[in-house]
Amino acid sequence: MTNQSQAKRGLLFRVLTLISIGLIATTYFSPLWQVWLDAPQYPADLYPAGIRILFYPNAVKNGCPQSNSTEISQTETVDCVSEMDVINHFIGMEAISRGAQVELAIAPYAFIFVGVLLFVFLFYRGKLWWLLPLPGILAPAIFIVDFSAWLWWFGHHLKPTGAFTVKPFMPTVFGDSKVAQFGTHSFPDYGFALWAASALILIVALLLRRKQLREDRGAQS
Repeated sequence: MTNQSQAKRGLLFRVLTLISIGLIATTYFSPLWQVWLDAPQYPADLYPAGIRILFYPNAVKNGCPQSNSTEISQTETVDCVSEMDVINHFIGMEAISRGAQVELAIAPYAFIFVGVLLFVFLFYRGKLWWLLPLPGILAPAIFIVDFSAWLWWFGHHLKPTGAFTVKPFMPTVFGDSKVAQFGTHSFPDYGFALWAASALILIVALLLRRKQLREDRGAQS
């Protein structure tokens, strides 16, 4: 019965790890976070989702859907990354492209590295085995810390040449706030939910693996 239980735990931890690998791979192609602004000068028919940008693991992309406004062609989509830069320029904020350049460049390699560690985790039984899933478990939290740090940097490195003078501030990481006449909104997107789910699944897989290895060593002693 003990051998059957150990075998079941071994199979379950591997299945959970493979599911987590799949979720992490999907996360790479998904938006992690969304930030948008709204103001009276941006009417809902022209900007139905506000001035919205999406943060992917390796890029910042336009989050504005196709507009239904008669002011522009039905096939045209507003480039809200450029529009956000224009808005930020008025208060002396740096262009979005200045942020997280290193993180965006190494993201593909970081995701591959985590994937390789998890494949090794499927079979490795030696010392420090528990270190292998840790990058995958900690990655969502690391993203939030890095994202928050860059928002602080943007809000505290304002150029004095801006058309409007704004005191250094901490942009909203999560939730709603207001800067000048703009409503600001910042929330996780579905990619971050997948990422967080993969981390939780890895925690369960790690605990199962630990119990399995302890039972194996106990049976051998």
